[in-house]
Amino acid sequence: MAVKKYLPDLNRFSLVTALSTLMLGLTYALPPSSSGNTANILGINFSFEVNLFSLFPLLIAIIALIGALWVLRSHPHLQEERRSTWQLLPNGVLPALSLFILAFTLREMARSNVWWVVYVLGSAFFGLVLAAEYNVLDFRYELHPIASLGLIGLSHSLFLILAVVLRTGRMRLYVILPLILLAAAFISVRTINLRTQGAWKPDYALLIAILGAQLAVGLQYFFLNPMQYGLVLTAALYLLISTACAIIQKLKLREFVVEPVLMCLLCVSLLLLIGRL
Repeated sequence: MAVKKYLPDLNRFSLVTALSTLMLGLTYALPPSSSGNTANILGINFSFEVNLFSLFPLLIAIIALIGALWVLRSHPHLQEERRSTWQLLPNGVLPALSLFILAFTLREMARSNVWWVVYVLGSAFFGLVLAAEYNVLDFRYELHPIASLGLIGLSHSLFLILAVVLRTGRMRLYVILPLILLAAAFISVRTINLRTQGAWKPDYALLIAILGAQLAVGLQYFFLNPMQYGLVLTAALYLLISTACAIIQKLKLREFVVEPVLMCLLCVSLLLLIGRL
């Protein structure tokens, strides 16, 4: 009975996921991004694309945010606490961000069988993120730790996907920077909240995002393939968040150092493996 209590409202959940899947499918008909207009600012040429097609991922993200908040409002714990919709806004960020990144990725991909595989997996990915966000609303729920770990893993996977797509598309730095900055900020503030059992630290998240964006700038001039580029950025984001959580929780050095060392070893191993492929 406890499991049934914490399943999302089936009608709301199915309607939101179906609409999100349909919106993602519409990206198949969108043309890939192009240089578009050119502007000269302080002697530097900026090429950018501003039209309805380029705004489509943002539109999907807004719809996903509204739908996610609607699903989360059905949680019985919220009826006990009488929490407002505005207080739920942080819980709707990851579902919205996931759909934005997936729509951006699908638009840039070549239309092939792989596109459909990513589309199906991406739709399922959104459903998992939304279900996990639903289950972390109540700290008393027995599956809360598992849902939290799942959300942390899924959010870092999203960041990896975004970094790989940005590198694959050879996009300009002024396009990469704001996307990396915003994604790192949202993922950092949500992950810190999950790992510290409810602490909201936007100042830490902003600092992590700035450091991550600076690293992204530096990596632009290294000869890294898209997967290596994404792995380095994602590992750095994870390490920065872990360090921030250790500072917030006032962990001792010996309690904190194991996780960063393991992550560094894993990242180096993956980089060497990918480099040989």
